[in-house]
Amino acid sequence: MKTMDGTQATQIRSLLLEAADAIDRANAIVSTLDSDDRAFLSTPLDEVSSALHFELLQKLYLRYPGLAEEGEGWDGTVT
Repeated sequence: MKTMDGTQATQIRSLLLEAADAIDRANAIVSTLDSDDRAFLSTPLDEVSSALHFELLQKLYLRYPGLAEEGEGWDGTVT
């Protein structure tokens, strides 16, 4: 197995942010549903969103701090 490099970290970040956007869009639709359906779906969506932001992305940013600071334009270098 090889170690993750900056290019891979950037690709992973991009995919995770796309997933976060999709979750946000799903939450917007869920918020328009009746209370039973909203209750059924909102908690699991919130849990997935929290895990994505506060576990996956946070760990990626801890390992590659420049990725969080520079955003999409980050060149993959580690300082």
